[in-house]
Amino acid sequence: MKKLYFLFAILIGLQTQASNGKYRLTLRGNPATSIVIGWDQTSGSNPVVYYGTTDYGTNYRNYPNSKAPSRTVSYKSMNNTFARLTGLTPNTAYYFVIRDSQGTSSRFWFKTAPSDNRRLSFIAGGDSRNNRTPRRNANSLVAKLKPHAVLFGGDMTNGDSSSEWRTWFNDWQLTIASDGRMFPIIAARGNHEDSNNSIYNLFDVPSSSVYYAITFGRNLVRTYTLNTEISISGSQTTWLRNDLNANTNTVWKMAQYHKPMRPHVSSKREGNSQYSNWARLFYDKGVKLVVECDAHTVKTTWPLRPSTSSGNDEGFKRDNENGTVYVGEGCWGAPLRSNNDNKSWTRNSSRFNQFKWIFVSESKIEARTIKVDNASQVGSVSNNNVFAIPANLDIWRPSNGSVVTINKGTIVDPNPDNGSIEVAISNGNDDVEEEKDGSLYTNSSDLELVYDSSNTSYQVVGLRFQSLGLPKNATITSAYLQFTADESNSSNAELEIALHNSSNSPSFSSSNNVSGRTTFSSKVTWRPQSWTSNQSGSRQRSPNLKTMVQSLVNKSGWTSGNNASFIVRGKGVSLTSTSAKRVADSYEGGASKAARLLVNYTTDGNTPPDICAGIAPWQSGVNYVEGDKVTYQGNLFERIPSDWKLLGACGTTRNTGKNTNGMFFPPSLKETITTFRIHPNPFDSIISIDLPLLRTDKKYTVIIYDVSGSLIFKESILPISQNDHIKLNPNISQSGIYMLKINDENGKTIKTKRLLKR
Repeated sequence: MKKLYFLFAILIGLQTQASNGKYRLTLRGNPATSIVIGWDQTSGSNPVVYYGTTDYGTNYRNYPNSKAPSRTVSYKSMNNTFARLTGLTPNTAYYFVIRDSQGTSSRFWFKTAPSDNRRLSFIAGGDSRNNRTPRRNANSLVAKLKPHAVLFGGDMTNGDSSSEWRTWFNDWQLTIASDGRMFPIIAARGNHEDSNNSIYNLFDVPSSSVYYAITFGRNLVRTYTLNTEISISGSQTTWLRNDLNANTNTVWKMAQYHKPMRPHVSSKREGNSQYSNWARLFYDKGVKLVVECDAHTVKTTWPLRPSTSSGNDEGFKRDNENGTVYVGEGCWGAPLRSNNDNKSWTRNSSRFNQFKWIFVSESKIEARTIKVDNASQVGSVSNNNVFAIPANLDIWRPSNGSVVTINKGTIVDPNPDNGSIEVAISNGNDDVEEEKDGSLYTNSSDLELVYDSSNTSYQVVGLRFQSLGLPKNATITSAYLQFTADESNSSNAELEIALHNSSNSPSFSSSNNVSGRTTFSSKVTWRPQSWTSNQSGSRQRSPNLKTMVQSLVNKSGWTSGNNASFIVRGKGVSLTSTSAKRVADSYEGGASKAARLLVNYTTDGNTPPDICAGIAPWQSGVNYVEGDKVTYQGNLFERIPSDWKLLGACGTTRNTGKNTNGMFFPPSLKETITTFRIHPNPFDSIISIDLPLLRTDKKYTVIIYDVSGSLIFKESILPISQNDHIKLNPNISQSGIYMLKINDENGKTIKTKRLLKR
């Protein structure tokens, strides 16, 4: 008898898990009072959802409510089963299990949306396709950020196959938080979904045509999901117009769809049908935020008004008062594409794996772009405060700010009290290594922090950031240096970071090197965690440097648009052990991997707007077109047909009528050297210098110094053609290391190279 009882107990134990999986939550109606629980019923029969507002774990009998499936559809080799729950209490946690003939599922829970107009959180993005690593990273961040809903803009898989969808739903389980909390998805169709059925049958959306709208709160925000893979004109746009007209009392309206109107990737087709049918409708009916996908790049725009009048760019003009902000474009895991089609109204663009994190309140919408690659290092928000920024969350901080804020009434704050900058090293002369003898190495592909085996030197590293758009006397709330790891290293290291005590830090040179510069007293010690090659996350980010940056902007001579130089030295073990170091990418190792300075600040609201705020500094190698604006040497310039036009000094509100005599203007593309080669190197006597793209109407000077900084050779050159090859005999007899510089006729160093004499 005991044996039979023991066998019965084993059989009962084996039946405690239901034969279901691939769980999902979706929305069809009022998110405050209804939700859809979906799953794949792999085996077993008679599944029932048991649920209630008290957590009874997996004891299904204790839950007061039950719901049999409302819809079951066999699709993509899954038995997609949906239980539509209604009559729920707003802003309330509900716990549930799924019980079938073979057992009981794990206990999950969700929280209904509020029925009043309190603040909401959304995640929006799309294009996960089959690149599973970033896809899984983004999914896991959903669990950590805990949004009220996820707006997913299509292209979940690559080929729309059954196996791909099963894998996709397996990965979607990473959106379930560690405590079992789930978050609803609002799904749109992309071009990689072969038919509407892929969305309708897998997510039980309220329309088989896959365009629909859902209102959150009493009337806080109505979200429109549109379908760019069917006819846009006709019934879809008629429905959209009628629905917008019927919901004029909603505080906010936002939309999502797959293919953008004006993609920021040049190889993508323009969305002319979307533009001609929806752009004016969005503008006229007050749709303030639109999320687009498909192009696999990153963009935010300024508020836009559709216009065909003079000065429009691809049918849009900027309109801060009434315009629509467009963000996107995908990057949940699909192959990334270059952001090579910016418009005059582009706010910022880039290229990385990301989604948008959107907060909506009655007074404003805030949209942040979240980089997902460091998901494993990010903390979780609390279930009681989903608006807090968790530890290590990698928020994109482009030149025009990390938060796109849309205010009620005036859509864009013309003088925001909060700001941020992200400035990268812009040329190879701005990240330098100073050797123990004081000589500078300017063209290394990496930065040794700090031991360099090539010269057996515990060196000093200088990082100069140009055209910092920081207002004078702003309150600095955070400041960091962000590196990209060139090598993996887990040895203990200790670094000291200081900031040059100068209102406008000059270029590094043999006569003005790194170690000789005075610094603010507020130095910071950094003991970095282990680095893995190619990572650029929280481990490669310095401690907070806000105190020293605060000292900088408080200097009497500081002006927005000036330059700043950080100095990195070894300390402690990093001055005694050759392995106690970190190796970062330099500008020469790849401009996109160069060190970046990230600063957040606030102002008192009385500071007049700076004409340079949000304008990126001039960069070598960029083909600027008419109308582009850059900062250069503390001034704002606009590109005109054959030159640059001075608009004014940074730190002012307008053109001050400044005398331009002796002023440095940004070089045109033809004035920059994109290829520079010295050969042979090492050399014996004659050296040849290849100098493509030097201007033939300007003189240049070649200067050679020894490692002590003494002048060895100097000669002026006048290129005969833009592909000229210069041969020089510097008459150097002593073997060793030398530095060669090329200066323009204004004395500005445009290229530096290290020479080796045999």
